[in-house]
Amino acid sequence: MATSKKTGSAHHGQWTVVAREGHINLKTNRIGIFTIDATAPIVGGEADWQAGQATLKLEVGINEVKTGNRLLDPEVHALVNSGSDGVLTFAGTGHVTDSEVRFEGKAWAGNVEVPLVLTGEPQDFGGEERDVTIDGTATFEDIHLPLPGFSNVKSIDVHIRGLLKLMRA
Repeated sequence: MATSKKTGSAHHGQWTVVAREGHINLKTNRIGIFTIDATAPIVGGEADWQAGQATLKLEVGINEVKTGNRLLDPEVHALVNSGSDGVLTFAGTGHVTDSEVRFEGKAWAGNVEVPLVLTGEPQDFGGEERDVTIDGTATFEDIHLPLPGFSNVKSIDVHIRGLLKLMRA
């Protein structure tokens, strides 16, 4: 009797996104005279990466976002806290191979929701931990920003780069 070889990625299985170990960088296109370049911590999530279909849920602490501008940070925090509970959530489905991850889904905070595709690359260190770099862009249309000089903005592109730290569940 022949034995069947299990095919698939070394990354398949149940994973927990390790809180406070990873981060997301958010950078906007030009809004008036500004671009906003900020960092926020990953505060939780989970991944179920099976051979047929993979899911990812990711939570980002946008209430802890840092822009590096001490004058802009309080305004951004007020904006985030006025419209949400301070957490940006992404949920998507896709696939994972040894060299690529791709998830299509949505990201939301409060009553703002946008479609988002995250792509990236898993890094296998052997054992029970993985790092996954991710990349994507979300576009927000016709929004009101209660920040001085911004009021109504027709479109903002937010470029997302991040590092997920995963632990086998």
